[in-house]
Amino acid sequence: MTLYSTPLALAAIFSWYSCGSAPNDGAMAEEPGMDELAMAVAQRTGGEFATQDMPEGAGSSMQQPTGSGKIVMHPVKDPKTGMVASQMPLPDTWRMTTPKTAEDPHIIGPNGIKVFYRGGASHMYSNDPYMQQSYQMAGQRMRAPLSIEQLIQQDLAPNLKREGLQFVKNEPLPEVARRNQQYASKLYKVAPSNDSFHAMGSEWLDKEGKPVLIIVNQMISQGQQDVFWYYNLQVLTSDKPAFEDAKRALVYGIANTQDNPQQIAAYNANEQQKANQSWSQHNTRMQQNQAAFDQQQAIHRSTSDAVNNSIMGTWNAQQAASDRGQQDFINTMRGEETVTNPADGQRYQVESGANQYWMNANGDYIMNNDAFYDPNADPNINNQDWNEVTPE
Repeated sequence: MTLYSTPLALAAIFSWYSCGSAPNDGAMAEEPGMDELAMAVAQRTGGEFATQDMPEGAGSSMQQPTGSGKIVMHPVKDPKTGMVASQMPLPDTWRMTTPKTAEDPHIIGPNGIKVFYRGGASHMYSNDPYMQQSYQMAGQRMRAPLSIEQLIQQDLAPNLKREGLQFVKNEPLPEVARRNQQYASKLYKVAPSNDSFHAMGSEWLDKEGKPVLIIVNQMISQGQQDVFWYYNLQVLTSDKPAFEDAKRALVYGIANTQDNPQQIAAYNANEQQKANQSWSQHNTRMQQNQAAFDQQQAIHRSTSDAVNNSIMGTWNAQQAASDRGQQDFINTMRGEETVTNPADGQRYQVESGANQYWMNANGDYIMNNDAFYDPNADPNINNQDWNEVTPE
């Protein structure tokens, strides 16, 4: 595939943890009105969930991190509902932010500390030949569960190494896995399942020797006939002298996050309503001889929605749909976008950074920032048809 364009500056590798200029004071500030929001939620639901400092002895048995300053509770807002979803114990010098672009961090702190939340991918697997055939006919790919070590080796390591990162070590994070399991146990489930949770911290060095921690959260849900599994990521980077303290502080904060029971109750009520609607629609479709496949799909969709919220509830609302998570992750690392060519219906990768993309029937494309430019009117290249394509 050929790229037609004027010379463009290449984007920095891994723009999602690049060492650009720090956000302004407004971006670093906590969300305005969080205390008032918590009070309003309590009034509507009849409960209490007030923002507060980290109480001594609260949370898990982990020792509070030292060297990062005073630990205080940071309120986390659900962007979909406006409710306070949880409180996270982090150093008082750290700040929650609301990302405006995919490259913006979710948490920032001194000494170059940045934390990014990234979607991973969700997969389904069944030993049932009928289900396998149904998925194949629907154009969906099944994938058997992997251990978290295999997941890092197969899904993450090749892309990271391709971009010049050097592997340092993997370290299990059982305290994070326990936190994920505790949160998931509070959520409504459309069908019984046997769930297991795993978490691993994978440490790397970028080309400049800057340390990077990727926390991989994995959930495997074993149903009666099928397995649904999912993973997502949290990425930490900082100046090298501050990295160990920052790593301990982040892991402690995740493991000791306190949930808002009113927000969970509201979420569960909404999920139950959606499940009831799904089953109602399913019963209608049963009359059209699609019972078995549609039932599994209904369970899969409901489970997927619940899991997407169970591990990183509020943050996942800011990510792309789970079936695009892996492609988004790869695109971000490579500085690329995914487009669909209307000429052949195929998806292509293009370099990110332009306002407009034009593509011909061969998959060749033009990057352009002039809103008035049309290659079909350009005498140099108008001997072929060009279609404007939009990144997904």
